[in-house]
Amino acid sequence: MTPIVATVFATLLLQVWPVSSRQVLRQLQLVVEGVALRGSSFAKIFEKPPPTEETNPLLASIDLPAFAATRPEHAVPAMTLRLQQAEAELRRIEAYLSANLAKSDASVSYDELMTPLEQLYVSIGQPWDFVNHLKSVKDSPGYREAVETLQPKVIVFYQNLSQSKPIYNALLRISESPDFAKMPEARRRIVEGELLDRKLGGVGLDSTKAEEFNKLQRQLSDLSMTFSNHVLDARKAWNLTINDAVRVKGIPERALAAAADLAKQGGHQDASAAKGPWLMTLDGTLLGPVLTYAQDRSLREQLFRASTTLASSGKDNNEEVVAKILELRQKQAELLGYPNYAEKSFASKMATREQVHSLLDEMQATGKPIAEAEDKELLEFAQHADEKLSKLEPWDRSFYIEKLSNQKYGIDAEQLRVYFPYPEVVKGMFSLTERLFGVTVKHADGASPRAKVVGHVLMDPYSRPSEKRSGAWMQPLVTRRTEGEKLWLPVAALVMNFPPPAADGKTPSLLSLGEAGTLFHEFGHALQHVLTQQNESSVSGINGIEWDAVEIASQFLEYWVELDRRTVYSFAKHYSTGEALPEATYQQLEKAHTFRAGSSLLGQVYLGKVDLRLHEKFELGEDPVEIGKSVADEVLVVKPLPESRPLCSFSHIFAGGYAAGYYSYQWSKVLSADAFSAFEEGGGGLGDDAHTREVGRRFASTMLALGGGRDPGKVFKDFRGRAPTPAALLRYSGLAPVGATNGTSTKAQGV
Repeated sequence: MTPIVATVFATLLLQVWPVSSRQVLRQLQLVVEGVALRGSSFAKIFEKPPPTEETNPLLASIDLPAFAATRPEHAVPAMTLRLQQAEAELRRIEAYLSANLAKSDASVSYDELMTPLEQLYVSIGQPWDFVNHLKSVKDSPGYREAVETLQPKVIVFYQNLSQSKPIYNALLRISESPDFAKMPEARRRIVEGELLDRKLGGVGLDSTKAEEFNKLQRQLSDLSMTFSNHVLDARKAWNLTINDAVRVKGIPERALAAAADLAKQGGHQDASAAKGPWLMTLDGTLLGPVLTYAQDRSLREQLFRASTTLASSGKDNNEEVVAKILELRQKQAELLGYPNYAEKSFASKMATREQVHSLLDEMQATGKPIAEAEDKELLEFAQHADEKLSKLEPWDRSFYIEKLSNQKYGIDAEQLRVYFPYPEVVKGMFSLTERLFGVTVKHADGASPRAKVVGHVLMDPYSRPSEKRSGAWMQPLVTRRTEGEKLWLPVAALVMNFPPPAADGKTPSLLSLGEAGTLFHEFGHALQHVLTQQNESSVSGINGIEWDAVEIASQFLEYWVELDRRTVYSFAKHYSTGEALPEATYQQLEKAHTFRAGSSLLGQVYLGKVDLRLHEKFELGEDPVEIGKSVADEVLVVKPLPESRPLCSFSHIFAGGYAAGYYSYQWSKVLSADAFSAFEEGGGGLGDDAHTREVGRRFASTMLALGGGRDPGKVFKDFRGRAPTPAALLRYSGLAPVGATNGTSTKAQGV
């Protein structure tokens, strides 16, 4: 990295806009899609005057989303108007292109095509993303109805835009022109990406096949939405009221307080953490503490069975939904000329199918013997701890794993939460950002900042199981791009489901160290979005990056929590006394870092392999549940219950972007671990500030800045000076063969 780049990064300011648990619809999430509708007719729905920027916040051309003013009733009028305008603009673009392409063999210029096209993407994608975002974090009948009404129309628009022959021919003409090789690399990748997306979107199909393809696409979209709704509704519907204090013995007080607060909301006005009653749900902030600490084995069993069969019965049963999604994906892939959906997916990925199978097979071979030894150790420990325990059931495992960890390392993860208050973890994360990348992160207070602002991050940290989907994610809200003289600054949202602060306001949200890692992980995604230096939205931030490379920046930042003492001590302070985490405790945390690493690795291998198996070989009439069990028999040491239905809530692949791509987490982890190891090499390692600063700025100017404008393998080489190897990942996981070094050669080397 040149000194000029270092100077630029040293002056940047990133603004953060906190979002309280009561302000959630104010500022937050969603993914930019990109293609869009023709020939659709709109009923005259505007009983009132058509919406404008002044009357409808979804249409406002402002720097930050106006979520505070947005309501469900804004969605249909805003999107209907935008779709009408977009249809007219699409026809104008097509007419212009057809006329110019017919005149001569000369190509249309890049700017003539891509400038209006990208504006079209934003005009539809941004408000639609806002609506879907609000549905995912503030679910309500109003938002569901709006999405169900609009989704078919939006899909038709995207299909027509994707299958536009004039646009495809213009892109093809640009790619075949003599000047194409002279274009900036980012623009070449945009054109190539557009051509591939259109191929995968059915542009090459004849009218009959295109009609069938589009029907399948609409059906798949509906099924994905149904799947997601079923998971949310099933989780929301299940609850258990407990009145007997004996049954909740061992459960941490913070979890009991949260359960009592839920009981109050349910009508038990006298509920308290000490006396109950307690309303237990399947939200992670309650499920985890029950499975880990509840002494009542039958209570653990109740919640475990409910969670492992989530969305697999009654009106929210996803079994048929899963089978239908797989059937239709296979049909869609065949229409496009691919033997299966996985091959279609790999057409746009960094890795090849062979490389991925090689990596997963090697990880399984490495992790399984270790996992078997770990399981034997756990069983022996549990039977020694409880002589009456004849069999270690699935609902016993978290309970005894925590006890085993406590015995081996003297660590009680629950008691350590007092050292990881959410506000301090956030401060530590911002401090690391400045140390590595020269970027100052400030809470936005409305005042004009003195430094150059490069982007904004909105944060929604706390769980709301009745209206917010589970998990943690980063979503782009506004993408960095130029429109004429205006530079739109990027806006990202971090959405988590952490335990909320105490209802009395005296105790902040207290995180586990793992949850702190989750926050860093999602902030890594946000940094890649807001620190991009690309000004064309198609390759800005995480846009245009091959899907199996998007987890590199996130997992890289997570390593600083796992492996860097200075980072941990920047936030590890007792929430009430300010006392630092005891040194002896940190030393034990370091030792425990690889605790049960083999079992953890096998779990990820299983998910990656079952995803591939479902999308590589699925045949009509096959039972996805049985496929999942067969893969579990091959990979896992501990087999799931016969009634277990994990696929029914596997949202990553049935309601997200990871279909035939869940392996991306492990693939990216190879590169992220190798990237982190660069900070240990040369200079004085992690303790050398000058070295850390130099490597950090280089990471920012390559891995974070270049977005989708450069092949991720080349970007990694720009940063690291060589191709990645899995040696660092195996070493950090405690799975490296004895005597292995950074030069360890494996089948996955050179990914």
